[in-house]
Amino acid sequence: MRRSTKLQAVALVATLAAGVALVAPATASAEPSPSEQLAESLQLAMQDAAFDEVVDFEYDSADGPAPQVANMPNVDVAVIELDQMGRPIAAANVLQSRDFPEGHVVELDDDLAATGVDWRAWDIDRWDGDWNAPFAAGSQIVPGSEGETFMSPYPASTFKLLVAVHTLQLVDAGVIDLDAEFVYKRQRGDTCLGERAKFRSTTAAELEKMITYSSNLSTCALLKQLHKLHEIGAMNQGYVDLGLPTLQVTGTDAGAGGTWNPGSIHMTAMDTARLLLIVNGSPGVLWKAPDGNPVVADRVLSEESQALLMKHLGNQGFNEVLSTPNWCGLDYPAQGIPATVPERWVDPVDGTVTVDGIPYFQDVRPCNEAAEVTFAHKTGLTYNYGSDAGIVKAVAGQDGRHYIVAAFANLGYRYSDASQADSPDLPCFVSGVCYTEKFAILGKSIDDLMRKVS
Repeated sequence: MRRSTKLQAVALVATLAAGVALVAPATASAEPSPSEQLAESLQLAMQDAAFDEVVDFEYDSADGPAPQVANMPNVDVAVIELDQMGRPIAAANVLQSRDFPEGHVVELDDDLAATGVDWRAWDIDRWDGDWNAPFAAGSQIVPGSEGETFMSPYPASTFKLLVAVHTLQLVDAGVIDLDAEFVYKRQRGDTCLGERAKFRSTTAAELEKMITYSSNLSTCALLKQLHKLHEIGAMNQGYVDLGLPTLQVTGTDAGAGGTWNPGSIHMTAMDTARLLLIVNGSPGVLWKAPDGNPVVADRVLSEESQALLMKHLGNQGFNEVLSTPNWCGLDYPAQGIPATVPERWVDPVDGTVTVDGIPYFQDVRPCNEAAEVTFAHKTGLTYNYGSDAGIVKAVAGQDGRHYIVAAFANLGYRYSDASQADSPDLPCFVSGVCYTEKFAILGKSIDDLMRKVS
């Protein structure tokens, strides 16, 4: 479903940069609002990325090359353009699935909340089996929601952002001491993805590892800490109370902090992007909560906690999804958002990157020298799911673009690109490229949309 249309990015950027009203009612004579123009361009960008052209390695290799995926994957993408102060000036959310392969532009209300969508928990059996099967009872992520039905992809490790935010809220409240030592210990029969059973650490250390290189063991430790404090329910209710009801972490194991299951942990792109407005410390009233109270960033998360989380997101090691500088200099995968690789991961001798023992082999220094933006973000990857969400900001001397982007899809390392269809095994295990380059193609298109016209 590749579109030959060119993205109308350059023509739209001047209007987007003007910073006119974020939401404007359409009339017969009125020009489309910046958000409407952004939505149209985002929809075209997703069409041009052609997610339905990925190949699926869930097949018998004796039958030949991996075949093209049978149906359009479920893809949920949101973008919020920010001014130089970090205030929203345009926003868009577009969904794709086999129900709307051309893309469905989600209507956003004055609070940037997605409306007119019946969000459903992910069901892998429904995806791989009967798409028209009735949804199971209790599958609505937001009870009572109505509109276009969309099965929300499991966010994989991007959900760790939710754990980090609530942990830091408890630090702000004086409930958790970042530097106090604690012991993590798995009980017999508990699960944490097969990790070892016991260690001593601090919340500060485990938070840093959970965000910068997605340590599963650190996540288990922090989730167990939240369980011990009886804060899991409060975390989920807190997101509901903020008007972010699709951000939910349920079904985890109190004994070890493990058991992270699709269908139980949820994030949608627009609610994630709005949460990142808080992390970004965007000024003023961001939106009104369901109780009518204003949502202000530093009332949700202190400036100190915002800064700490931004530091960790900015030190993300896995730059291989919407941005791909870890693969600097290669023709495949495609270049994504032209972001820097944090220096902490770069070998000063040869410029290569190794993240938690995972080598990337490429000298990233040329890409860092040419980088136009920083990308403070969190990625996620499993066999069936891939995601990336974060805050992009131009480096000094560039055009000043500043935006939030979030993308979730049921496109994990099971899927790759047509150029890799003859791989003798999953490309993730052969070349090390674990995400389809469609993410990077989309990331580059979105970044081009956000460029400022001087």
